[in-house]
Amino acid sequence: MELYICNLKLGEMPLIAGTLIDTDIADLSNNLLNTADLIEFRIDMFKNTSAEHVEKVFNNFKNSFRKPVIATARDVREGGQKDIKDRLEIYRAVIPFSDILDVEIMSEGIIAEVRALCNNHKKILIGSYHNFESTPDDNFLGEIVSKGKSLGADIVKIAVMPKDKDDLIRLFNFTLTHKDKGIVTMSMGDKGLPSRVFTPIFGSLITYGYINHPSAPGQLSVSELMYIFRRLKLR
Repeated sequence: MELYICNLKLGEMPLIAGTLIDTDIADLSNNLLNTADLIEFRIDMFKNTSAEHVEKVFNNFKNSFRKPVIATARDVREGGQKDIKDRLEIYRAVIPFSDILDVEIMSEGIIAEVRALCNNHKKILIGSYHNFESTPDDNFLGEIVSKGKSLGADIVKIAVMPKDKDDLIRLFNFTLTHKDKGIVTMSMGDKGLPSRVFTPIFGSLITYGYINHPSAPGQLSVSELMYIFRRLKLR
């Protein structure tokens, strides 16, 4: 199945998502955003996570900039910075101003309702899995992809922590094997840093970088990622 975000075809080239929070909005400019294809708002990192404030931030951004938006209200069990009591309310508030919603595959209490929201608004759903301790074996990761797809995720995102180079290489091979299923993969931390560049070569649809502040261990900036992709003739 071919997926498009605005005029961007997923899989045609490595796409770069730049992460932002609410306090970044005041200093944004088109020049600062130029090297990002997409913007991910990490709502769990917002200073104010009330639905009214979050909706205002998304609305203001969409009125000011022409960039596709990923809305992520990460669960604290998978790296979220704040415990947002009603994440579904947040997703309902921002979906008119978003192109993609990201919710954890393990969040079975809300993922079906988020899928329904995406259906109603014709938006893309990322079903994500994060492991900050290790890189599970390939069978487990394959089950994550299958479960995400069975729950209606258009894209399955896997972010894991490598213990050594073998874990990194194994993730590259896993990405290549599952690239036709619509996946995003990355290894975190310093040991996983090369994955931010190389998993897109093996079939990962999106890589994540920061614009002002890293939102995950081992992130490069969007400008660094774009520079590398251009030097490698991938962009």
